Amino acid sequence: MRSIYRIFRITINSFAMVLMLLVAFFIWGYSPLYSVLFFLSALDQFEDVYYYVYRKRLVPLWMLPFDVMFEVMLAGIGIAIFVFSLLYYAYFQTWFFRVMIPLSLLIVYSAIEDIVVWVRTIRAEGGFTPSMVSHYVCPKEEVCVQEGRFVRRK
Repeated sequence: MRSIYRIFRITINSFAMVLMLLVAFFIWGYSPLYSVLFFLSALDQFEDVYYYVYRKRLVPLWMLPFDVMFEVMLAGIGIAIFVFSLLYYAYFQTWFFRVMIPLSLLIVYSAIEDIVVWVRTIRAEGGFTPSMVSHYVCPKEEVCVQEGRFVRRK
C-alpha cells in the first residue's frame, strides 16, 4: 500500500511540476517576475518528486519558508484550475474539463499535505532553530545503547 501511495504522490507532483513549467513559460512575456516564481515552484515540485523516489531532501530545513511559499502557490494554481474548470464546463463539456476537476483537487491536496509534512518535521525536531542546519551526532553512550555495542565512526 505504501508503494502505491508513493507512486500516486510521484505522479501528482510530476504533473504539478510540468504544469508549473508550462505556466512559467507562457507568462514570461507578461510578467518575468511571476514566471521566475512559477519556475522556482516547479523546482520545488521536482524536489518533492526526488524526496518520494529517494527518501532524501534536496532542500535543507532552514529553507522551509520558501518551500511553504511555493506550496501555497501550487495550491493557488490548483484552486484556479478547479474554478476555471467549473466555470467553463458549462460551455465546453469535453473530457479535458472533466479530467481537470479531479486533477486540480489532487494538486491542492498534494500541496496541503506537503505543508503538513514540513510542519510535522519541524515539530519532531523540537522547533525551528538554527541548529537544525547542522547534523546531529549521538554521544558514544547513546550509540552503544542503540546498537548494543561500540560503533567506530570514521
